[in-house]
Amino acid sequence: MPEFSIITPLDQPTGKRRLLEDLKSSLKSDEFNEFTVIVAYAKSGPLLRLEEHLENWKKDGGKSRIIIGVDQQGTSIEAVELSLSNFDEVYITQEKSITFHPKIYAFKGNKKATAFIGSNNLTVGGTEMNFEAAIELQLALPEEESKYAEIESCWYNLMPAQCPATKKVTEEVFKELCDQNIIVPEKSLFNRSNDTSSLTRSYQSNPSGLKVILGSPLPRPRKARPAKQAKKKIVTVPPIANKIDSVKGFAIQIKPHHNGEIFLSVTAALQKPSFFEWPFKGQSVPKKTGNPSYPQRDPDPVVDIAVYSDSEEPILVLNEYKLNTVYYEKKSEIRITASPLVKLVPEYSVMIMEPSTKSGIDYNIVIYCPNSPHYKEWVDACNQEMPGGGKTPRKYGWF
Repeated sequence: MPEFSIITPLDQPTGKRRLLEDLKSSLKSDEFNEFTVIVAYAKSGPLLRLEEHLENWKKDGGKSRIIIGVDQQGTSIEAVELSLSNFDEVYITQEKSITFHPKIYAFKGNKKATAFIGSNNLTVGGTEMNFEAAIELQLALPEEESKYAEIESCWYNLMPAQCPATKKVTEEVFKELCDQNIIVPEKSLFNRSNDTSSLTRSYQSNPSGLKVILGSPLPRPRKARPAKQAKKKIVTVPPIANKIDSVKGFAIQIKPHHNGEIFLSVTAALQKPSFFEWPFKGQSVPKKTGNPSYPQRDPDPVVDIAVYSDSEEPILVLNEYKLNTVYYEKKSEIRITASPLVKLVPEYSVMIMEPSTKSGIDYNIVIYCPNSPHYKEWVDACNQEMPGGGKTPRKYGWF
């Protein structure tokens, strides 16, 4: 008889149990060799966090397939691109006037099968942060093969032969989805999405008093990642063709000054103006009469900041911090002011900025001090050198 357990609505926000961790465990298990996903919406966050596991799964001979809904712009270009890179078969389902809404994650092996069926979309919210509910069914094979066949029929009933609303994602279909704005870049979804790709895993106090653990860190950026066949087919699509335009965030070595100022990179701002809302449209108010005014980002971006030293717990958390951001034209410098960091953050620490999807917050900022166990991986992500800056120039990079 099938065994089952339940991911309850409180499990994910409080970190007790998260679907993402169940998926990782199943992908690492040698009990399974087939992975089937049917979801309504997908974003890049969980796919990036699962990418290494999916690559190892494929190397070990595992088969994988996915059907994704593309209604209401709930699925992003990046998610489809990552699916093409990491799954053997990728399909989309779309039918006018009917919302595609199932969420099924199923694993099958020779002696065992497991399926997670519930409310969890393939987003960071759905797999880590949201109030979700799902049932995990565990079946013994071949004794309960007929039960698993009922789950597997969900896939076969959606195949194009049975369901004309389903299409295999080819180069032509992908381009069509992009051209018709059915799938769009995630940067255009930040202001309306409830998904989050937070870099931190720290405690957060909510107005209700519920103690919430934020999403898991993104994996370290990959170096010299080999081009996959699917990527070669779609490089002509404008939203993906420009690597800088498709980045998730920005990493930079910093030197906090005694007055709280931290210098960013004008070169980086010129590479990706939209990330910093460059050029700034406001003007600073001089502290002394007669001093010049400078271009300033207006209003100040509001950020959540977490600083990490030699442990996995932050040594400082600043929520909803207004980050004064000014461009000093004479010296061609962009400076932000964050005085609470001065005594805690040594020079050459790495600051990571990622656009936030939390309402009212512009960026999630994580700072790793040189003694942090995560420092080296983020220094490696800083692959562009800034001009000047003393004996050891600071570096920055996009990821």
